[in-house]
Amino acid sequence: MKVAFGKVNLTPKDYIGKAMAGYTRTKPCLGKLDDIYAYGILIENKELHNNSNRLLLISTDLLKIPLSVSNYIKERIQQFMPINPEQILIHATHTHSSFDLTGEFYWQGGVLNVMKGVMFGANRNDKYLVWMTKEIVKMVSQLVKDLIPCKIAWTKKQIDENIIINRRHPTRRSKSDLGVIAFRNLKDNNLIGIIINFSCHPTTLSFLNNKLSADFPGRIVFKIQKLTKERVNAVFFNSYAGDLNPITTCGTDFENLNNNKTLIYDQLGTYKHTKEIGYFLGKQALHLAQSIPHVDYFEIVELDFYIKDFWIPMKDFKYFSKTWLKNKLLFLLKKYLLIPVTIISGKNPNFSAFHIKYKGLKAKCNTIIQYLEIKASSELKSKTLGIITAPGELFEEIGKNLLKKSPIGKENTFIFQNSNDWISYLFPTKEYIEVGGYEPFPSFSPVSGVYVEKEILKLFEEIKNKIFK
Repeated sequence: MKVAFGKVNLTPKDYIGKAMAGYTRTKPCLGKLDDIYAYGILIENKELHNNSNRLLLISTDLLKIPLSVSNYIKERIQQFMPINPEQILIHATHTHSSFDLTGEFYWQGGVLNVMKGVMFGANRNDKYLVWMTKEIVKMVSQLVKDLIPCKIAWTKKQIDENIIINRRHPTRRSKSDLGVIAFRNLKDNNLIGIIINFSCHPTTLSFLNNKLSADFPGRIVFKIQKLTKERVNAVFFNSYAGDLNPITTCGTDFENLNNNKTLIYDQLGTYKHTKEIGYFLGKQALHLAQSIPHVDYFEIVELDFYIKDFWIPMKDFKYFSKTWLKNKLLFLLKKYLLIPVTIISGKNPNFSAFHIKYKGLKAKCNTIIQYLEIKASSELKSKTLGIITAPGELFEEIGKNLLKKSPIGKENTFIFQNSNDWISYLFPTKEYIEVGGYEPFPSFSPVSGVYVEKEILKLFEEIKNKIFK
C-alpha cells in the first residue's frame, strides 16, 4: 500500500470582517489566533488496477459542510483524478471559530438575526467556497505525486483526565477514547503520519472570541508536528461530540453542574485553554501511535466503500412532556416559516444548507451516510478497520451504540461525524422528549438522529449479509 499526507491553508487574505460560524456573535471576524487548513490523506492499494484502488480522506477546519458543497468538491476532484464519490470523505472538525459557509450567520447579533440568515443568507459566500475548493484540489493533486510505500496500524485508548463533559448530563462523567491510525514508511520504518479521532466539541474558545481559529484540533496537529520537527503529519477527525463539550472554566463539580448547566454552556474559555487541551491530546496521540508494536502493522490492504443516500421527513414525534410546548413551537416555526421562506427566497442557491423537497406541506431532506473498510493483512494475520460517517453531530448515546453494534467491533471502528453533510444534531428520541433544549432548533428535523442511526445499523446488516445495493 501507499499513503500521502498534505495540507493547504484556507485562510483568505480578507478574513477580517467575514462572518464567523458557531455562535450568535454580535461582531464578525476581528483577527486571527491561528490559520485554518484543509488536510488530506490519500491511501492507495496498487494491487488493484482500477478506480477502486484509492481512498481519499479530507478534514477541514470549518463548522460544517453541507451536502451540496461536499458534492461540489468531489466533482472538482474527479475532473482530474480517477476516483468514485464513495471513495472520498470530506469532514468538518466543527470549530466554532471559523467562517460561516451556509449563510445563517451572515448577520451578527443574536437568534433573530440567525433566523434571518437561515431564510435569506444563501449565496453570500460563493466566492470563498469556489476559492477554497480550488485550493483543496491543488492539495489533492500533490497527494498523488507524494505517495510512498507504507504500512498501517491502529489503536485506541480511553482518556481518563477530566477534559470533556456531557453538557446535558454532567453526572455521567463522560470519557472518550482517543483513537489513532498510524502509517510507517515501508523503507525506513519511520512514522509518516497519524489520523487522530476524539469526541469533543471544538469550543474551547468561548462566544466572546471574534478571532479565527481551528480551536483545539489545530493545536493537536501543531503539537505533533512541533514534537517531531515536522517529520510526522497529523490530521484530526472529530468523533461523536454532539453533546460533549470541553471543560475550560466550569470546573469539575459534576453534581453542582447538573443542577446549574448554564455554567457549562457559558464557559469563558480562552486561547490558553485551547492550547492546553490541544497540546495534551497531541502528546497523547503521538505517544499512542509510537507505542503500537511493529508486529501490529500491515503492508497489504483491500479497500471497500459503501455509501447510501436516504430521505428524512420533517415530522415530530407523538408525545407529551414538559418540553412538548417549546419543542412543538420550534418545530412548527421551522416547518411552516423558516424552511418555506428559505426555499422561496433562494430559488436556486449555489450552496444551500439542506437538500429539501416539498410536496404540499410535507418536506423531506436528502442526506448520505458512508462506511469505509480497510481490510489489512500480512502473512500471519489479518484485521479490518472501519470508518462510519454521520451527516451531523452524534449524541454520545447514539455514537456508543453504533460502535457497540459495529460488525468488526468497537476497537476497530472509528466514527467521523460531520462528514459529507450537516443536517442536524443527531439525538435520541428520549433526549428530545424529556430534556428538549436548543439543539432541535438548528436541526432539520427532530427525527434526524433516529433515522441516521437506523440507516447506519441497516447498512451494517446489509454488509454483514452481503445484500448491500
